[in-house]
Amino acid sequence: MNIVKNMEAVVIAAVALTFVTAMASAEAPRARAVSAAPAAAVKADTEMTTIVVTGKRLTAAQKANLAA
Repeated sequence: MNIVKNMEAVVIAAVALTFVTAMASAEAPRARAVSAAPAAAVKADTEMTTIVVTGKRLTAAQKANLAA
């Protein structure tokens, strides 16, 4: 059997074997505990944070000085 000729089949078989092994060894999801806290106790953060950046523009001489 020429392995180079059948490389696609080898890769597909390896992927299939990996998938089947992963599914066979996977755990079933566990149920989550329900919280006793009422929904009204949770405060929603409705204010959006705003960031303001201020500063002076550089003059042509300052830009030339920084580039040097």
